[in-house]
Amino acid sequence: MKTGYGWDTGLVRKLNEDSIFCSTFDLRTHSGMVSAGLFAVADGMGGHDAGEIASDLAIRIFQAECISGLLTRASVPGLPLMAAAFNKANSAVIEAATEKSLQGMGTTLTTALIVGPDMYLAHIGDSRCYIINSREAIQVTTDHSVVQELVDIGQISPSEALAHPRRNEITRVLGYSADSVPDLIQIKLYAGDNVLLCSDGLCGVLPPGKIEETVLASQSPAQACDDLISQANLVGGPDNISVIIASPASLPSWQALVSAKTGVKID
Repeated sequence: MKTGYGWDTGLVRKLNEDSIFCSTFDLRTHSGMVSAGLFAVADGMGGHDAGEIASDLAIRIFQAECISGLLTRASVPGLPLMAAAFNKANSAVIEAATEKSLQGMGTTLTTALIVGPDMYLAHIGDSRCYIINSREAIQVTTDHSVVQELVDIGQISPSEALAHPRRNEITRVLGYSADSVPDLIQIKLYAGDNVLLCSDGLCGVLPPGKIEETVLASQSPAQACDDLISQANLVGGPDNISVIIASPASLPSWQALVSAKTGVKID
């Protein structure tokens, strides 16, 4: 599995409140050894340094719980594992926020576990996951934001959402409530699929078409990440920019399917 990642403060913010995690490994499953990867992007929020602490804590707890479950075989790869790790991360941020200097902190969290051709996602907030290939680019996750709600009811268009004055208002985040639950999504990957996770410092300033064009034109996931960050900064770099791209190998061909569309199952 080829991967790349990038993490940049941008040109306006003084502090980078994003956190990322990118790891690949071999995993033994019932069908034998398969290539696997765990990826996460978190965009923190809160006063002073609290956003940075929230995003870092959420990712550290999430990845530790996931990897522990996989390696000890306490859990099989799947959405229940992702949900349990997500809940642990949420509880950890809520508990840490009881400290006076950290009150009000929270974070987005978009995570992907890839095991062979299977991808499991857990997501909350307005960071995103895309699948990009030569046929199409799919935004797999749905933003939990005010502007997304306005798009859903037809009040504004997706392009208008990029510049809307309420574009930074998030409706669901990790760390604010024990009742905050992630969207859980299971997807089959096929040959040529590139999985991209990013914070809104990227997808909030570059349109999906530009992101797709850059990924497909780059020589490697690492080069694509560098190019995307450069482009976000060229248009002002108003926010922290985080991006991860994973390109799994040895995937089944989509041409063998009745439909060429990537299938998405949302619980």
